[in-house]
Amino acid sequence: MFKKSLMCIFLSILLAFSSSNIIEITAHAESASISNEFTINVDGTNIPSKYVQPYQNLNSVVMLSLNVLCQKLDTDAKLEVKNDSALMNTSNYKVKIENNNKKISANGKNITLTTAPVIKTNIVFVPLEFFSEVFGKTINWDNSTKSIEIYTSSKNIEYSFKNVLNLKNYLTISQKLDNYLSALETTDNFHGSVLVAQNGSIILNKGYGKSDFEQNIKNTQDTIFPIGSMTKQFTAMAIMQLVEKGLINIDDVISKYIPDFPNGNIITIQELLTHSSGIVNCTNLPEFWSMSIDSFNDINNVINLFKNKPLEFQPGSKFSYSNSGYILLGYIVEKVSGINYIDYLEKNIFHPLNMKNTRVGYNGMKKMYTSTGYSGYLDVFPVSDMMTINGTYGAGNLCSTTGDLYKWDRALYTDKLIKQSTLKDIFSNHIQITSSGIYYGYGWMLSKENYGKKIYHGGNTLGFTSNIARYPNRNLTIIILTNVGYYNINSLNDTLADISLGKNYEMPKKKSVIKVDDALLDKYIGNYKIEDNLGSISITHDNGHLYCEQNNSGQKYELFAQSQNKFFLRVSDVQINFNINDKNQVTGIFLYESGQKINAEKINRQF
Repeated sequence: MFKKSLMCIFLSILLAFSSSNIIEITAHAESASISNEFTINVDGTNIPSKYVQPYQNLNSVVMLSLNVLCQKLDTDAKLEVKNDSALMNTSNYKVKIENNNKKISANGKNITLTTAPVIKTNIVFVPLEFFSEVFGKTINWDNSTKSIEIYTSSKNIEYSFKNVLNLKNYLTISQKLDNYLSALETTDNFHGSVLVAQNGSIILNKGYGKSDFEQNIKNTQDTIFPIGSMTKQFTAMAIMQLVEKGLINIDDVISKYIPDFPNGNIITIQELLTHSSGIVNCTNLPEFWSMSIDSFNDINNVINLFKNKPLEFQPGSKFSYSNSGYILLGYIVEKVSGINYIDYLEKNIFHPLNMKNTRVGYNGMKKMYTSTGYSGYLDVFPVSDMMTINGTYGAGNLCSTTGDLYKWDRALYTDKLIKQSTLKDIFSNHIQITSSGIYYGYGWMLSKENYGKKIYHGGNTLGFTSNIARYPNRNLTIIILTNVGYYNINSLNDTLADISLGKNYEMPKKKSVIKVDDALLDKYIGNYKIEDNLGSISITHDNGHLYCEQNNSGQKYELFAQSQNKFFLRVSDVQINFNINDKNQVTGIFLYESGQKINAEKINRQF
């Protein structure tokens, strides 16, 4: 099951680089006229475009007039412009700006921007990064709707230590975590936010890399990311709250709530919760991806995609991951509670826990998260996740921050939302996923590892990867949110756990590329059949460069040599090792992705 998923992920990432899902960026000349299509909000106040005079330069970087915005940042602010320079004075800042000079001075500290400010006829235009670099503001830019939000970040709680006796130890661990993640940003293109907490103390809560590459906006602890399938744990919580109220029975057949659903009389609520219903996964259907955005306004349009499909197996007989089941569960929450799914979560989970930054990913066409999604690995491209998020409802439509998810984690040790006995049921091994000892509870995966019980769940979309891992025996929580799709987050989580618990670990190393002789590259040419009938990979050689192509898709991607027989892709976190026997003959390849090893045998070999 996992190998099949990995190959689907591998193919989807490669196709993303050539698909229409890639966001088209429109460039505007530096001298372009002022655009009224922008919407601008500063700390909750909407500002008419005509006052800020926004435009995008030749590199598509958004430039805003500081003349008006400085008053919104600080009512006492004054901006003096003389020829090609400007001086901005506020109650807390003194900023010196020069025309077409990337270097600015803020309170005597030199800051280098990636885009230089522009001064035209006494109007000072600055890039969005100016507001984050100088004032520490959080920026949300949506290229598709030309929407800009600039707001004050929350109080930094990065070192929220409760146990003073452990302060020195926590600070040491925090520095190690930070050093590792900073190195990973350089070696493996990590971009995201990470929170690590132990024994009720936040050891690290920090952003890394960029939330938007084009605008050079940095990720922070307040950046809001789509969380994909992590949404399922909230849907499961909603169901179990209704169970406690006596409005749902876990063994109810779903025909009780959706009378016209085929086979609904043999599928139970519990089987939806545990991915054992046999209902086809709608996001694996080509029809799902051909739906219009407007059609997602009605959940019934998605349900109609899969409701009449034959069951894949007898309900309750085995595990098979299905977003369809959790879409139905979200629908049942609405049916039983009488209110909208998101309104239910807000009233019964988010508001009680003060999770102010957790919400639906899209409100109509408006993006509600503050990061831009990318697909790839060392080379990335922006992608749109509007379909993925809008179309998955209770299976994957939420977005959140590391801080909000930590509030959620803390609540799961208490009776704030449901009784401890019900929580115990949620975190029980209801169905086995793999023979290695991974189980599924209700919206959570469960396993026993080196540090005791591990309760976790991840989420993947085209442009985002997320994970929360809870180690109750160590009172350790690790939350990782990234704006790169299908990032190898499980391996990262395990390393952060090792660092947090004082175990040995290796610092990330930058991949080096070597030159391989053309004669050896020629040996690798051929077709390779992937095990378990998962497709094929073709290897070709052109002018000293090796390329791979999956399933005759027509898209070739270069392989880069780390050694004579080990290669990697830049567009996906995949390593390919060529197997050579004792007769110096190439027999096949091993493909490594997300900690999994997949074998492919060379076909039509000539020995």
